[in-house]
Amino acid sequence: MTRNRFFIALFFCVFALFAACNEKESDLGVDLQDPATLYEGICDTAYGTAYTVFDDSLQTSSQSNALIGCYSDDVFGSSEGVLFMQITTADNAGVEFDQNSLIDSAILSFSLATVYPESLGSKSYRDLHFEVYQLAEPVLRDSAYYAFDELAVNGTCFFDGTVRVEQSDSMVASMRLNDNFIAYVRNKSYASSTDFEAAMKGIRVRLVNDGTPQAATINLAAAGTGLGIHYRYTNGSDTIARTYNFVVSQTAPHFCQFKNNYIGALSTFNTNTSDSIEGSQYLYLSPMGGTNVKVNFNSFVQQFHADHPYAVIHYAELQLPVADLSPAYKPDMVAALKLNADGSMSSVQDMYDVSFSGYDGTYSENGKYYRLRITQHLQKMLKAGSDYGTLLVLNARRSSPARLVLNGTSPSATGNNPIRIRFVYSE
Repeated sequence: MTRNRFFIALFFCVFALFAACNEKESDLGVDLQDPATLYEGICDTAYGTAYTVFDDSLQTSSQSNALIGCYSDDVFGSSEGVLFMQITTADNAGVEFDQNSLIDSAILSFSLATVYPESLGSKSYRDLHFEVYQLAEPVLRDSAYYAFDELAVNGTCFFDGTVRVEQSDSMVASMRLNDNFIAYVRNKSYASSTDFEAAMKGIRVRLVNDGTPQAATINLAAAGTGLGIHYRYTNGSDTIARTYNFVVSQTAPHFCQFKNNYIGALSTFNTNTSDSIEGSQYLYLSPMGGTNVKVNFNSFVQQFHADHPYAVIHYAELQLPVADLSPAYKPDMVAALKLNADGSMSSVQDMYDVSFSGYDGTYSENGKYYRLRITQHLQKMLKAGSDYGTLLVLNARRSSPARLVLNGTSPSATGNNPIRIRFVYSE
């Protein structure tokens, strides 16, 4: 069976599951089948409350991807990502370019996983305006950096220009750094990477908005990301062409700063990040240190626990319908985190259960919703008799600018299509 046919069959299995089971008003059970188990059960639906909150603690250091540039739409507003990065040597090794080393060029390259917006129209290339400045202080190895962090530059520009990138599966943006950078290596000797980092400090990389916002996801782990010094080494009468590669990859200290300028309902977060937006009609998920959604089913859980203290949950699915006003470019996945009584968070265990692929927070084109299998998560809530909440986040909130508007929690405000938990139980 092909992959597409498998997922179509899978969808109809689960659709049949909910269509065939008895609603809670009935005392009769019927055989129900999902790909993992056979059981008898009763269908029920849980409704809750939710609100949009600001993501004020997104750590961006030590990630394998860096999201830079500008992205905007008519619902959320605009966002910008900026990369702060150390340039270092491998294995704490020293580096020397003596009087016998004639430096020809310093080429900084970034492997681009994706450039946004993805549509090019009739073009086969992109013109990206990069700006590279030297930092006034280093990116520290032993520090965690967050989306709101920023380091000052010292005014020294290493590159400011447009790079043309041909659209392909292996896009690389390469820029020739100027003499301001080469001055740090020409006729210089550094005993270790620590010495070089102390002199260089690091770089700030921006993708400048020249009127047409563009953003790019840099793959810091790819072979195409690097900084090479191309030089000729003279040894007596021989001249040898050489390249020295500095480290600007995932292993170099780095982080991204994200800045958001929201519009409409979200504009409250421009001045008050501790505020929240009531979610009966709409709920907003945005990346880049943006917004998350807190959803709570505590009232339902308490009542169900009282009415059915010995209920066994056979299957539960959190359905997140996409609102009509949501931007067309959709995120790949919505992830869920469990909020605990002490305020801490932990992973929803079902997110890592791969036995039911396609119900792991990805989008269903047929149902027009994102869905998460939360069977174990709901069972634990019902056993405890309380729900302290679930935090919904965009899985790629550090590496993709895609945003999402969900229907809220009110059936009447959402055309009878709110977020909800559909589940099957027996007792």
